[in-house]
Amino acid sequence: MKKYSREEIEDLISCQKVIIVGPKRKMVPDNANWRNDMKLQSVDGRHDFDVFMRKNQDFEENFTVGLRFRPRDDPDFIVLLRCNGPHGPHRNFPHHVKHHIHVASPANIKAGFRPEKDASITDEYTTYDEALKYFLTRCNVQDAEKFLDLHPQIPLPFNTSDK
Repeated sequence: MKKYSREEIEDLISCQKVIIVGPKRKMVPDNANWRNDMKLQSVDGRHDFDVFMRKNQDFEENFTVGLRFRPRDDPDFIVLLRCNGPHGPHRNFPHHVKHHIHVASPANIKAGFRPEKDASITDEYTTYDEALKYFLTRCNVQDAEKFLDLHPQIPLPFNTSDK
């Protein structure tokens, strides 16, 4: 796997991207998760990316939205960014109990670890929908509203019909 500098990683995350294969209209079940995906390309046509979107069917606060870079000259992909919800305590990963962001690092790539192994706690989002909006902005995805419902309606918990 090619080595990347911090600047190269940030440039890949933030370069302008367009959706070339949109997501399905609704997330589909996959094991215990709801799942959706889409394919992106940098506006200059030089880079290809995949987006993965997952939400646990039983615990909606357990989610991930991630960006994979697919280098054209290397069969391996690199997960550049993952926005996660809390998904339980773990002795080695205490950040898992809070909303957190994983970003690829040159040190992890060089060491042969998952590039995005390290994470930091965030207050940028508290729900899947907020995380998706943050992700699309951070990854500079253009015209996402043509493919995704970025303003979902919240159902009211009471009956509004006249009696």
